[in-house]
Order: sequence, then C-alpha cells, then structure tokens
Amino acid sequence: MSYLREQTEALLFQLKHVAGLDGLALHELFAQADDATVKALLESAMEFANDQLVPLAASGDRDGCRLLNGQVALPPGSREIYKQWCELGFPALGLPVAIEGLGLPRTVQSAVQELCDGANLALGMLCINLRCAALALLKSATAEQQARWVPGLVSGQLASTIVISEPQAGSDVGRITTMAHPAADGHYALTGSKIWISYGDHDATDNILHLVLARLPGSETGSRGLSLFAVPKLLDGKNNSVHVLRLEHKMGLHASPTCVLEFEQASGELIGEAGRGLQALFVMMNNMRLAVAVQGAAVANAAMLQAWNYASERPQGGHALAPPVNIIQHADVQRMLLEMTADSELMRALALRTASMLDTAEALATIGKDEAAKHLQTLAELILPVAKTINAETAFTVSSQAIQVMGGYGYTNDYPIERMARDIRVAAIYEGTSGIQALDFTKRKVIGDNAAALGELVVLVNKALQQGNSPFTAAWPDVREMMQQRVGALLALPKEKANYADAGAYALLQLAALVLHCWNGHTLFTAASEAIPAQLRLRAALTLFAGSVTAKAALWATRSALEIPAFTLTK
Repeated sequence: MSYLREQTEALLFQLKHVAGLDGLALHELFAQADDATVKALLESAMEFANDQLVPLAASGDRDGCRLLNGQVALPPGSREIYKQWCELGFPALGLPVAIEGLGLPRTVQSAVQELCDGANLALGMLCINLRCAALALLKSATAEQQARWVPGLVSGQLASTIVISEPQAGSDVGRITTMAHPAADGHYALTGSKIWISYGDHDATDNILHLVLARLPGSETGSRGLSLFAVPKLLDGKNNSVHVLRLEHKMGLHASPTCVLEFEQASGELIGEAGRGLQALFVMMNNMRLAVAVQGAAVANAAMLQAWNYASERPQGGHALAPPVNIIQHADVQRMLLEMTADSELMRALALRTASMLDTAEALATIGKDEAAKHLQTLAELILPVAKTINAETAFTVSSQAIQVMGGYGYTNDYPIERMARDIRVAAIYEGTSGIQALDFTKRKVIGDNAAALGELVVLVNKALQQGNSPFTAAWPDVREMMQQRVGALLALPKEKANYADAGAYALLQLAALVLHCWNGHTLFTAASEAIPAQLRLRAALTLFAGSVTAKAALWATRSALEIPAFTLTK
C-alpha cells in the first residue's frame, strides 16, 4: 500500500497545481468535483487497486487468457473483480450526468485510471474501451441507438471494442476491405477479418458491442469510403456470426486478450453518416490517445515508486568491514531514481494538463463561450499526439530503469516490474504508432494550420515561465528559439521537399515535448515549496532534468532538420 499511498498523494498535488482542479470545479458542469469528493474517490480507487487489482495482475499474467470452444476465458477472478469495479461506479466517472454518469472531469477520470492501470494495466484496457465507446456513440449515434447501448456501457454491463485493423491493413486504414451489405431489415451484413482487437472476446460481460470500420458497396476507395457500424456479439441471446479465430501470443498483457475476429454476415447498424466512419470514431480515438498517455504515466509512476522503496531497503555495498549500506546511498542509484522521478512526474503532468484543457473547453462550450472553447480544444488536440507518444515511450524507459535499480531481482518475477515493462511496451504501437503520431502532429497540427496553434502554445508557456523562478527559467529562451527556428524552416520548405517534413517529424515532436516539459516542470517546481520529503525529492529531480534540457533540445532540433540519405536496397 505504501507506494499506492505515495502515488495518490502525488496525484492530488498535480490535480491542484497542474490540472487546476479548483478552477474546473467552479464551472457548473464540474461542480461535483470538489476536493473532498475527489480525495474520497482516489482513496477508494487506491484501496481497490491494492486489494484487488495488484493480486490479479500477478495471477493474470501467469494464467493468461484461453480460447475454449470459440470463446475467450479471462484469467480466474477477472469477471468477479471487474464486476466489483463496476459496482463501485468507476465506469460512470467521466461520463455525463444526463446519461446517469457521474459527470466528473477527465482530469479526475485520468487520476483514477492512473491508480488502476499502475496496479493492473491488462484489466484497465477493458475499462477504457467502454468509456470511449460511450462518448463516441453520444456524438454520432441516433437517440434510439444511444438508448439501447449507452446505459450498458455506463454501468459496465456491456463491454465494447474498437475494430479497425485487418491483416493487409494495419494502420493503413484506407486499404480496409471488410464489407457491409444492406440487409432487408434495414441493418447491414458485415463480412471480413479483423486483427489486433483488444478484448475482442471475453467473459467479463455477457455481451460486447463491436464498433467496426467497414465499406458499403460502391463506396469511395481510401479512408473516405469507410463507415462505422455497431455489431453486437449477441443478438437476442444468439451469436451474431462474430467468430474468434485466434488469440495472439504477446510479449506482455497476457491477461488482456488480443483477438483475430471473423465477421461472417454479422448483423450491424450504421453509426452516423455513411462514408464518415473515421469522423464518427474521432471522439473515441482522441479519448483513447489520452488514455494511453495516462497508461504511460501510470506504469512509470508505479515503477518509479517501487524502485525508490526497494533502494531504500536493499542493503549492499560500502566498506567490507562495516555493515552494508542501503543502495539508495550510492550516487549512481540516486541518479537513476531522480531521472525516473522527473520523467514520471512530467509524464503525469503532460496527461493531466491535456485532460484539463479538454475539460475546460467542454465547460466553456456549455456556457456559450464557443470561441474560447474552440481555442482550448485546438491546443489540446495539438498536444494529444505528443502526450501519447512521449508517455508511451518514456514509460518503457522508466520501467526498464526500475529493473536496473533493482538489479537481478528486478529481472525476475519476484517483483512486478518486469511484467510492467512487458505490458507497457505496446503503448507506443497501438492507437497509432509513434511515427504516425509524429506525422499527425507535424503535418496536420503544425503545417496544417500554419503553426498557429503551436505559436499560441509557445506564448502560453512563455507567459507561465515569467511567473516565479525555476531551473527551467534559464533553459526556456533557448528551447523556445530552437522550436521557432525549426518550425519556421519547416513552413518555408518548397513543395518538392515536402517529404523532408516526414523525415524530421519524430524529432520535431520530441522538441515539442521539451517545450511542454519546460512548462510543466516549471509549474511543478514552483508549486513544490514545502520542506517535506516528496517535494524536496521532486525539486531535486526536476533540477537534474532541467540541466540537460537545452542540450536535448539542440539534439532534436538538429535531427528534425536532417535529410534521409539516399540509398539502394540490395539483397
């Protein structure tokens, strides 16, 4: 419980100082997110994570999922613990009051998700799917469709999936071939194969609602010809011709079934307009990106805190004639722990800052402040691919470094860190790989609006760093100048060199992450003003991180300008 208690306290600190929860609670939309309610909610999540999710994570990884007679069986205990999670009201946290949700902001939802995912990432994936599906249906489904499916998603009695990838079309959605033919009863008959479907089948719920991208006959080629369909696993209690062909055998997430699904004239309903399937999924995909950013923060912070606890208790080293000292006294271990702390706290801040922007935009829209809402929504969407990529990749680095701190023990399954490293590795792949996120950031979010949103972001960060003083204050002018120079050069590229933007996209995203780290690092450092261990440790970690920010920015600025050398492929 000790590390979960520390994690909860750190979350409350960031909800106040980074996410600005007090300000969010002033909006009528989120008036229920008062300090006492949020603290009680996190306490409940912490206890549930400690008592139920942590033990299940270990046994679930060991036992894995099984495919029995065409049905997926989750590890023993999963259904019961998922049911408890639902009874505690967790599925309803971030969903609107109008549909019997609790109406809490994404920031609070993200904090609860961090506690649960840090304890058991595999089960957490099931919970993310149903929340994101409910939001997508609220945006695009008919009132009648919403009435049939959304209540089940809010209560957790109905699970959901997002069904996109195919064997010949992983991230290349324009090559999807699954067909949806109009049926006599007004529904559609879907036929095709889909892969990489997380929780594509399981026994945690009796029914599953698949949200499937498919083509109508005669539709336009490419991604513009795709439509979105809702395909239940069961219709009137009978199988809807959705078959599980295989479970993937994966590096991690053994307790989360990744399925190959075959749709064979399965009955489905069109969601939204024909030919606008990707647009209908947009709400779900954006929320999934934020959820992956939180997954990264969850694993990193849980791994970091467990490494601190281990190092504080593990005796080894020192003079041979004296009792061994705890390894936390060794300078190299201190370096690793402080690096992990800075990375983990900045990841959490990145996720919560993004969630807070989305929350504020939603709250402003409800009181008619549409321009301000649109402005914040645009900024949040600019940051989303950065948050998803940085948190997914850094979480693997932090969990690997936690193994390093713990030495041989970290590499064994005596401790959960090796499982956490395996589980989080896929976060940089699913919901859009790092390369895809970088292209989205560079070509759509930066070049696409002539860097207007990015320019506004830099102004925001600059204004924030004028308030107070931190180790990031000195580094910021150089980071800002490098970002502005690289974006200026990018916008000035002639059309015949447009592909240079692709080559430097990943580096530009990394440079943008340092802009955000300066903002969040400064906020955290100036807020950590109490002389208590957690805040002293945070300030020390951020000081170490800030010392290399300029050098890192220079590296990524250089790499964003490099051309890919011409070469010839040979056998």
